[in-house]
Amino acid sequence: MTMLTLAWRYLTGYARATDPATRNAPEWPPHPARVWLALAATFFETGANPAEGEALVWLASLPDPALWLPATGGSRRRTTTVYVPVNDRPEGTGQLQSAPLTRSKQPRTFPTVWVGDAPCYLHWPDAPGAEAHRPALAQLCAKVTRLGHSASLVQMWVADAPPTPEAGFVCWLPETDTEDWLADHQLRRLHEASSLERLREAFAAGRHPTIGLATGYRPQRDNPRAAMTALKATAFDQDLFVLAQTDGPSLPVEAALQVTQALRATLMRGSPQQPPPAWLSGHEADGQPLADGRGHLAFLPLPFVGYEHADGRLLGVALAFPPDIPRPKRGAILRPSILDARGQPAAIQLKLGRLGVWVLRKRAWDDTRATLRPETWTAFPEGAICWASVTPVVLDRFPKANRLLERAAWEAEVGQLLFTACRRAGLPEPVVIDFDPTSWHVGAPRAVAKERPLRGQTLPRPAQAKFGGGFPPYLVKGATAPKPQLHVFLQFAEPVVGPVLLGAGRFFGYGLFKPLKPRHPRS
Repeated sequence: MTMLTLAWRYLTGYARATDPATRNAPEWPPHPARVWLALAATFFETGANPAEGEALVWLASLPDPALWLPATGGSRRRTTTVYVPVNDRPEGTGQLQSAPLTRSKQPRTFPTVWVGDAPCYLHWPDAPGAEAHRPALAQLCAKVTRLGHSASLVQMWVADAPPTPEAGFVCWLPETDTEDWLADHQLRRLHEASSLERLREAFAAGRHPTIGLATGYRPQRDNPRAAMTALKATAFDQDLFVLAQTDGPSLPVEAALQVTQALRATLMRGSPQQPPPAWLSGHEADGQPLADGRGHLAFLPLPFVGYEHADGRLLGVALAFPPDIPRPKRGAILRPSILDARGQPAAIQLKLGRLGVWVLRKRAWDDTRATLRPETWTAFPEGAICWASVTPVVLDRFPKANRLLERAAWEAEVGQLLFTACRRAGLPEPVVIDFDPTSWHVGAPRAVAKERPLRGQTLPRPAQAKFGGGFPPYLVKGATAPKPQLHVFLQFAEPVVGPVLLGAGRFFGYGLFKPLKPRHPRS
């Protein structure tokens, strides 16, 4: 097979192009049609060489290419509204058109992403006839100066081969499963190829050229299950579906329960199947909780923790599915809630009472925040040996020993409860367990707020006053008192792939663990 690879590098390090679906958002990576249009614009501007025209016609007939993009590129810059003078009025208005005081200004944005010095690639693994058109394409690429906006200056060339993942690149392939509604749909394939004649007609009519309809691209991955055969995994699929906060107040991670419960209620109402399937609700059709060992959907709050300046803010929520639920079935149930009629990410509004209204949207695939990357919470594919909780683990029952009077027995009993919780979650038995009210991750609040007796109280059991931050107690349905909740450190003998969730509140975000660099426990 004869392959073809086109490459380009942004000379300023920035790509500037507007997403056709959202005027204030940047288009990244460039639509493959935008690359073709840049070549076509150069063709018309440089004399319309016949050989170059034939190469462009041939290029438009090829199937959708693969995209090779730098793994570190695509960081969105903050979009700022600026006011620019409008174009000159037609002649005959009787006004001096170039005078600054007589020209109005209109708001405009220039969405931009940071790419860096690494090039980007379009790759066709099978391009019959490429050798015949390669010289003309190389000549045309050498004359291309911009891609998209006139400020996106580029250098383009015909490459010998695509890059490799080892060199820091990610391959994106056209999505072939049209029923997979959870796939990333931000990129658009060239459904209806533009032609040089259409471009001539559009230019003569004063219209801008248009690009094709939207389908999906997704990153190429090795078979996840095959890659995990040598690793231990939990009862949840490592393929997390992440929703990012896009509007509403900034909330601390202590509000995790309110957010996850509100999100569950929203997805339950939006399910096209009523009553919702057991893997979503956690209940059988008769309302009884699942009791046959089947797992169901878990909601993971995603706080900014574990870094030097982490402050514990919630940045989004992730959904962890049972692994035996196929992606098309997940998408069929969740699609009405997460996508609009055009297939674009919909705004999910969560009404949180006094906390206000929180708005979530499906995470943009080029969102580079580490907290919103599934791998941050699953350690996929390598796995991690050490894990520590960022939200407290709620014990499944009350220890019988007294924590104050029988400390050693209480700690041994709590350790045994955590061993049991690990087995229930499908984890191997840890070699080290530690627990404490304080988390091992920077930015994660205490498992419970500290309390002290109110001053001036003379009663046998004086009222308590809270001071400092801490998670609110998790009250199990039907219980009269909250069970103990602690932060936990786990170390395994072999790497484990997450997500790791332990304890009574694990389906609502309590007992969420994050990988931790190997270290010694506190005690």
